[in-house]
Amino acid sequence: MPKDHERNTSSMLEARQKIIQEKYDTLKTVLEDMIHNDEKITVPRVCELSGLSKSYLYHNEKAKKLFNEAKTVTEERAKYKTILSAPKNLDINPHMHHEDMLLQYEEMKRKLYETYMITIQLIKAENKRLKNAIEKDKKKLEYLQSSPSIKLHINPTCQNRGFLSYKIITPRGHRIDNGIWEDTIKGLRWGTYILVAEHFSFELTNPIEGVTIKNDGKWTENKNANTYLLTITDKVKEDITIDILMNAID
Repeated sequence: MPKDHERNTSSMLEARQKIIQEKYDTLKTVLEDMIHNDEKITVPRVCELSGLSKSYLYHNEKAKKLFNEAKTVTEERAKYKTILSAPKNLDINPHMHHEDMLLQYEEMKRKLYETYMITIQLIKAENKRLKNAIEKDKKKLEYLQSSPSIKLHINPTCQNRGFLSYKIITPRGHRIDNGIWEDTIKGLRWGTYILVAEHFSFELTNPIEGVTIKNDGKWTENKNANTYLLTITDKVKEDITIDILMNAID
């Protein structure tokens, strides 16, 4: 199932596409009305009747093409004082009845307004979600920054099994790969770390308040590897070094 922000983004994109189409339909209705009434087509007049901006007419290629073609129809009609048929590729009906044009125009304006309102609501909802997410991340960052500096001292009790290795996966998914030898890892913070090794188990050398380690079964990427969860809670208030023994499993 898509996340909330993905649904919101999708809805906003759909709303924007709807606005684009409704702007075009509004322009089309206004131009048809002007052609029907033999009114001279100019940018200021079209903007006045449609509520569209000059930049839309100048920079939207599809709108500019429609405007120019409609202007050509009125200019040719004025020149020859006769009703001309629109070019086959012109997306305008110059023979639409005036009443139908007005109704269509009012309906387009109503749809455009509704779409704008929906877009505004979606934007407000997305802004609220982003503010909440930023606030949560800010609190999480402040929480982690208040954590003391923690070191992890790994001490293998058996080193005669050849070159094996263990992995440490941080709460953020970063992997630390080491060969099996005595080592000290720095820069840990409160959170749960995953310790993985083949043929070895992990245990605390001495109990520490706020620190636990427990077996979590087999590693999904390697059925021969054992997984242990090392959890460091905020009960740890001062800088410490956590001693962990790696014991060979026969």
